[in-house]
Amino acid sequence: MNICLYGASSPALDCVYFDAAEEFGRLLAQHGHTLVYGGGAQGVMGAAARGAADAGGKIIGIAPSFLNVDGILFDRCTEFILTDTMAERKAAMIAHADAFVMAPGGFGTFEEFFEVLTLKQLGRHNPAIAILNTNGFYDKMQEFVLSAVEQNFIRSACLNIYALCPTPAEAISYLEHYNPAALDVRHLKNI
Repeated sequence: MNICLYGASSPALDCVYFDAAEEFGRLLAQHGHTLVYGGGAQGVMGAAARGAADAGGKIIGIAPSFLNVDGILFDRCTEFILTDTMAERKAAMIAHADAFVMAPGGFGTFEEFFEVLTLKQLGRHNPAIAILNTNGFYDKMQEFVLSAVEQNFIRSACLNIYALCPTPAEAISYLEHYNPAALDVRHLKNI
């Protein structure tokens, strides 16, 4: 399975986030999966790629060509796809993935993740989507989502279109055991 990971590119984070991302990458490779990601050498993204590479896994890096400068992109990717724009990068990541994981990150991570989540809500695809909730990073986001459900901005059934996973092992397990036939996404959109 090709698993797309979205995550921070910043190197200035607590080690707990890098350690979890590296473990995720290692487990992904050990389970025979391919990492699809934004191609970065630093941050949570780079840690996941290092974990996958060290475990002998296949890695598909996808990045816009303007980021192809010394030290930005991970040089141990099995395959690298350069795009012209960030929008093309995002589309290529979606096209190359069978499942998605949002690791801790910032605006770019959120934007990528919520597009994939929205496409699932709209019934445009039905992949497994996991949130790697390292150190409770996404607890406040989940509280916000629950508040939006309570106020009828989001249907409660939409809480089933992703899984909040506290550990890399739980995220991998969720992705591997996800049954798309068990979730009918056709009725989730509010229009």
